[in-house]
Amino acid sequence: MAGWRHGGAGSIREDRRVDCWLAIEGDRVQSARFEVFAGPDALRGALWAARWLSGRPVADLESLTGLEIVRRAGLADGAKTDALCIEDAMRAAATASPLTGGREQS
Repeated sequence: MAGWRHGGAGSIREDRRVDCWLAIEGDRVQSARFEVFAGPDALRGALWAARWLSGRPVADLESLTGLEIVRRAGLADGAKTDALCIEDAMRAAATASPLTGGREQS
Protein backbone atom coordinates (compact mmCIF):
# COMPACT_ATOMS: atom_id res chain seq x y z
CA MET A 1 0.00 0.00 0.00
CA ALA A 2 1.32 3.43 -0.93
CA GLY A 3 2.08 5.89 1.84
CA TRP A 4 0.88 9.45 1.22
CA ARG A 5 3.26 12.24 2.14
CA HIS A 6 2.37 15.92 2.36
CA GLY A 7 4.38 19.08 1.88
CA GLY A 8 3.47 22.70 1.42
CA ALA A 9 5.11 25.95 0.39
CA GLY A 10 4.16 29.60 0.11
CA SER A 11 1.43 31.52 1.85
CA ILE A 12 -2.22 32.22 1.09
CA ARG A 13 -1.67 35.77 2.41
CA GLU A 14 0.87 36.25 -0.39
CA ASP A 15 -1.54 34.75 -2.97
CA ARG A 16 0.79 31.84 -3.61
CA ARG A 17 0.33 28.59 -1.68
CA VAL A 18 0.93 25.09 -3.03
CA ASP A 19 0.29 21.83 -1.19
CA CYS A 20 1.62 18.56 -2.58
CA TRP A 21 0.70 14.98 -1.76
CA LEU A 22 2.82 12.14 -3.05
CA ALA A 23 1.80 8.49 -2.80
CA ILE A 24 5.10 6.66 -2.58
CA GLU A 25 5.45 2.90 -2.67
CA GLY A 26 8.95 1.50 -2.48
CA ASP A 27 11.10 3.67 -4.70
CA ARG A 28 8.28 4.94 -6.96
CA VAL A 29 5.81 7.80 -6.91
CA GLN A 30 2.51 6.04 -7.51
CA SER A 31 0.51 9.26 -7.67
CA ALA A 32 0.99 13.00 -7.19
CA ARG A 33 -1.63 15.58 -6.26
CA PHE A 34 -1.37 19.34 -5.84
CA GLU A 35 -3.69 21.91 -4.29
CA VAL A 36 -2.92 25.36 -5.67
CA PHE A 37 -3.91 28.75 -4.26
CA ALA A 38 -2.32 30.97 -6.90
CA GLY A 39 -2.76 32.08 -10.49
CA PRO A 40 -3.30 30.05 -13.64
CA ASP A 41 0.44 29.58 -14.32
CA ALA A 42 0.87 27.88 -10.95
CA LEU A 43 -2.11 25.66 -11.66
CA ARG A 44 -0.76 24.67 -15.09
CA GLY A 45 2.69 24.00 -13.64
CA ALA A 46 1.30 21.84 -10.83
CA LEU A 47 -0.88 19.88 -13.25
CA TRP A 48 2.12 19.23 -15.48
CA ALA A 49 4.26 18.20 -12.47
CA ALA A 50 1.58 15.81 -11.16
CA ARG A 51 1.38 14.05 -14.51
CA TRP A 52 5.16 13.92 -14.87
CA LEU A 53 5.75 12.59 -11.35
CA SER A 54 3.19 9.76 -11.41
CA GLY A 55 4.87 6.40 -11.95
CA ARG A 56 8.43 7.73 -11.82
CA PRO A 57 11.21 6.66 -9.46
CA VAL A 58 11.49 8.90 -6.40
CA ALA A 59 15.09 9.63 -7.48
CA ASP A 60 13.70 11.52 -10.51
CA LEU A 61 12.38 14.23 -8.18
CA GLU A 62 15.93 15.54 -7.87
CA SER A 63 15.97 16.60 -11.51
CA LEU A 64 12.66 18.46 -11.35
CA THR A 65 13.44 22.07 -10.47
CA GLY A 66 11.26 25.14 -10.66
CA LEU A 67 13.11 26.30 -13.76
CA GLU A 68 12.58 22.89 -15.35
CA ILE A 69 8.85 23.12 -14.58
CA VAL A 70 8.71 26.54 -16.30
CA ARG A 71 10.52 25.20 -19.36
CA ARG A 72 8.75 21.84 -19.71
CA ALA A 73 5.24 23.06 -18.84
CA GLY A 74 5.60 25.98 -21.27
CA LEU A 75 5.02 28.65 -18.63
CA ALA A 76 5.84 32.33 -19.01
CA ASP A 77 9.14 33.56 -17.56
CA GLY A 78 7.12 35.48 -14.96
CA ALA A 79 5.92 32.16 -13.52
CA LYS A 80 9.31 31.27 -12.03
CA THR A 81 8.20 32.13 -8.49
CA ASP A 82 5.11 29.92 -8.87
CA ALA A 83 7.24 27.07 -10.20
CA LEU A 84 9.72 27.40 -7.33
CA CYS A 85 6.79 27.16 -4.91
CA ILE A 86 5.68 23.95 -6.67
CA GLU A 87 9.22 22.60 -6.38
CA ASP A 88 9.42 23.46 -2.67
CA ALA A 89 6.07 21.78 -1.91
CA MET A 90 7.10 18.69 -3.90
CA ARG A 91 10.45 18.39 -2.10
CA ALA A 92 8.78 18.88 1.30
CA ALA A 93 6.35 16.06 0.48
CA ALA A 94 9.12 13.78 -0.76
CA THR A 95 11.00 14.08 2.54
CA ALA A 96 7.96 13.98 4.85
CA SER A 97 6.92 11.00 6.93
CA PRO A 98 4.02 8.94 5.56
CA LEU A 99 0.56 10.04 6.71
CA THR A 100 -1.87 7.76 8.52
CA GLY A 101 -5.40 8.83 9.34
CA GLY A 102 -4.59 12.37 8.24
CA ARG A 103 -1.54 12.59 10.51
CA GLU A 104 2.16 11.89 10.14
CA GLN A 105 3.41 8.59 11.50
CA SER A 106 5.76 8.91 14.45
